[in-house]
Amino acid sequence: MLALGLSGCSTSSASAASSASAASSASAAASSPTAVASPAACHPDYCPPADWDTAQATTPLSQIPPFVEPLNVVISARSTVSLAAIQQALGKWETVSTQTKVSLAGIQVNCISSENADVTGHGYLPQHTAWRLGGCVGGNALSLAGNEDHVRIWNQPVPGSKYGAWFIAASYETLCVLHDGKLEPGSADKAYTALHPGSAYHCVDGGPGSITTRHPDGYQDGAADFSAAVLSAARGRHWTVRMSTITVHRGASAGEGGVPFNGTAYLLTVTA
Repeated sequence: MLALGLSGCSTSSASAASSASAASSASAAASSPTAVASPAACHPDYCPPADWDTAQATTPLSQIPPFVEPLNVVISARSTVSLAAIQQALGKWETVSTQTKVSLAGIQVNCISSENADVTGHGYLPQHTAWRLGGCVGGNALSLAGNEDHVRIWNQPVPGSKYGAWFIAASYETLCVLHDGKLEPGSADKAYTALHPGSAYHCVDGGPGSITTRHPDGYQDGAADFSAAVLSAARGRHWTVRMSTITVHRGASAGEGGVPFNGTAYLLTVTA
């Protein structure tokens, strides 16, 4: 997909500002770009990515067909606070690895899977990092009730920006299991789920196998709540924070399990 022109973006703003000094010591992997990309028609906040959807991903369960997910949050290249400092301010949002498994009520589950996105125009690449509310163990505990919010994050170097822009795919998920050919929440029968770890998966809220009591719209709710958490954390550190929404063009309108998503993304600018 070709890079999008700025005419494809519209904004509506809600901002809060306060000032103070903020300390930020960022690791190279999580805070600074390693190369300079220059997609056409760059905006000061970001360069329009080659695709506002992730690459198609697959699951080990035939009941969940291949899917894409939306990039639904952007941390602006105008931000002067590093990604590592933002994560530190968030507190309960911990880095999780695609290589880690944990035992939860006897159920062996992965922390998070790897997905690819093309935010630089140089091809689809795996996420730079991933965070989960509550980390691996706490996040999986939240997933039993459909309250596990998580984000996958990709960096986009932007000329003139210290940290570049960060593109994020956020969603709420439920620990689900394939039982008698049907996806259902893992909490519905923990004993069965524990005995069939190969059938356990994380279903996006709003789709088959998920709990939708609190989060009926996994993608929109995940992006909105993560953005609100960043806004609150930034205010707590007395940083200046600006949050707006942008309208983007997507190639798809539904993700994992057919859960719908729209053309809205949150744009956050955090400055010290």
